Amino acid sequence: MSGPRIFLRVFLALVLLGAVRGEALEVRQVLWGFDGRVVPGRFNHVSMLVANPGNGTFDGPMTFAATLGFGGTRGAAYVQPVFVGPQGTRWVQFDVFIGSGSEEFSLIWGPGAKERATFDRQLPTGPPACVWLVDAGDTFARPGAFKAFPDQLFPTTVAATDALDAVILDYVPRWEPARRDAFLDWLRRGGTVHLVHGAGGALPVFTDALAVLNGDGETTRVGAGQVVRHRMARAELRPETLTARGFPPREVQKPQDAVIHNFEDTLYQRLSSLTRPKVKWWLLNVLTFLYIAVIGPVAWRTARRMDYRWAIGGFLGVVAAFGLAFGIVGRRGYGESQTVHSLSIARSLGGGRWDVTQWLSAFATSSGQYTLTHTAEANLYATASSDESARGQILNGKGGRFLADIPLYSSRSFTHRGVMQGDDLGVVVEKWGDGPVDTDPAAGPRPTRKLRFKPGPQFPKDALSVAAVKGDRIYTLKQLAGGWETTDSGEILSAAFGREKLQQLSYGFNNSGSDDTTTPAGRLPQAIPLLQARALGSHAISTQFSERPLAANQLRLLVAAPAPAGFHMQGQGFGHENGVVLYVQDIFQP
Repeated sequence: MSGPRIFLRVFLALVLLGAVRGEALEVRQVLWGFDGRVVPGRFNHVSMLVANPGNGTFDGPMTFAATLGFGGTRGAAYVQPVFVGPQGTRWVQFDVFIGSGSEEFSLIWGPGAKERATFDRQLPTGPPACVWLVDAGDTFARPGAFKAFPDQLFPTTVAATDALDAVILDYVPRWEPARRDAFLDWLRRGGTVHLVHGAGGALPVFTDALAVLNGDGETTRVGAGQVVRHRMARAELRPETLTARGFPPREVQKPQDAVIHNFEDTLYQRLSSLTRPKVKWWLLNVLTFLYIAVIGPVAWRTARRMDYRWAIGGFLGVVAAFGLAFGIVGRRGYGESQTVHSLSIARSLGGGRWDVTQWLSAFATSSGQYTLTHTAEANLYATASSDESARGQILNGKGGRFLADIPLYSSRSFTHRGVMQGDDLGVVVEKWGDGPVDTDPAAGPRPTRKLRFKPGPQFPKDALSVAAVKGDRIYTLKQLAGGWETTDSGEILSAAFGREKLQQLSYGFNNSGSDDTTTPAGRLPQAIPLLQARALGSHAISTQFSERPLAANQLRLLVAAPAPAGFHMQGQGFGHENGVVLYVQDIFQP
């Protein structure tokens, strides 16, 4: 057989193989979040049932990305390896940060136009969901009046459960350890589990790690979460039943006078401004004057007195020298070193483990693709989908990392979620009760809360602020006689985190005050009220959802401190990080 014929057959075989590999896949079902809706401004669990009806196999990367017109993408794309056998199906899951819900996303598995599935630009949005967990293999499972969610699709990390408020169970799920532990972490963080009678007419009985769901009373506390037992059949439990028992559905609230319309972009802009290159304009002006003088009159007079070849060489040498000087002076960065600035909210999971949300800005002094990661059980990363320059790849999950393309002397801003080890506050309540009535001429009589607790040995020694939320008020705590206690009658939450208080912070960190606020590390603590507002669900932040009110015997402790080393980002050349973390821990009256 001649050479051209062999080449032609190989070429046609490769073309046909590519066509089969791409066109054979189908996206048969998409489940956004837990109830078919996404929660704006949070990481959302997205599950897609991918089918391969052909006789070949698919073994390669799949990309989930915010897309532009004509097949382009913007922001860093989510990537994961996928294998789908012949005639097979597989659930492919991504943990994606959703901004406003108006982004257009595509699932891409090849370069061709038919090797992608594009989803509606306007995604269904809603508050965190209450769903009925079902066993996908049980043909008799019926969720009743609630949306069903297959237990096999439950996330493998609590960081992916922001869109989940409560679950209903009438059986014992058969989870592998990763999903079981993620479920328990979600419960300890503040989730609610509603138990009802199963097929046998009784409440399910759990074993091993899930045994914490067992109990005799109507309600059992597990960390900041709770297990509620409804002694009724599954068909009797309805949304109005939960509402009557104090568990109304969450609601999305879009205030008309919101100050912060995009919380992530607000923090990105503020963090990036801390590491902008410091350009010495006076030196650039001097260099410009010298450059014009040297290549102008000086070069002209010198060229008349020497051989033209020397004159041309000297001219080129001067241009190269000044070009190097302009490049060095014009691109001086913050401290001439690669630096990371971070702001974090950490919610307690117990034992010094924290479910952490971080907003970071990584400043690089040399261009390249950096592998950025954190010491966490599983890492979730995201960039702003509106940032077309944020090129790179995001590999979420166990060993997750962000492959970020960072240009010379510039920064890359992104969000990180993960369970990390930090300071164990270890607080012990010493006093809990109402004090005497404090009369304010403007506000009238207000009962003061006498709260005092003793910090544990790992409590941050350099805490920046300590506050406690009780009822509808927030109280500032001061360190007195080896403990922390309230010294005032508190402030109404709606006023403390309303439009007037947050308006100034939404436009930038204030540079006034002590000398320390002139440095980036000194300016970071000024963002603490923003972190508190986000953690408490302030309505001054657009597209917030209603928060569950605190119980009468519950307070929420807010401790701001420098971020511990366990929260720091790792990446080649990034040896320094300035960070502030807001620890959030629920405490119940002893």
